Amino acid sequence: MANKLQSLFSEVLSTTEKFLEQTEAYDHPLLTLVRAAMEEQKENLQKLLPELGNEEEAKLAAVREEISIVYHCHEIANPLFSAWERASDWMDLPSKPVAKKLEPLFPEMKKNLEEAAMELETIYGEEEIKFVVPTFYIPTIR
Repeated sequence: MANKLQSLFSEVLSTTEKFLEQTEAYDHPLLTLVRAAMEEQKENLQKLLPELGNEEEAKLAAVREEISIVYHCHEIANPLFSAWERASDWMDLPSKPVAKKLEPLFPEMKKNLEEAAMELETIYGEEEIKFVVPTFYIPTIR
C-alpha cells in the first residue's frame, strides 16, 4: 500500500518539478507566489518520499506534517496559477503560451492528490487523516 502512496506522491513531485522548470525564466508577481508554493510543495515531497519508502507502512505521525503541507501548497497554488494564466492572457505576456501548456498540470496533480487521499484513508482510517488531508481532496461518495 505504501508503494502506491509513494508512487502517487512521486508523480506529484515530478509534475511540480516540471512546472518549476518551465516557469523559471518568467517573472510576474502572481507567478512568484505560485512558484513559492510549488517550491515548498517540492521540498516537502522530497522529505516525504524517503519516509514512505522506509517501511511498508510509515507511521502517520512521522509524515503528517509533510503530507499536510503538500496538500496546503496545492490548495494555494491552484487558484494563483489560474490567476496568473488569466493575467498572461489579458496582458498578452510572453509567458502566455507556457501558461496554456502547463494548464493540465494542476488538474493532474489534484487527481493524484485525491487518489493519495483515498489511499491514506484506506491505510490510516478516516478519523486519523481528517486533520491532515483537506476534505475536498476526499470524495464525498465512498
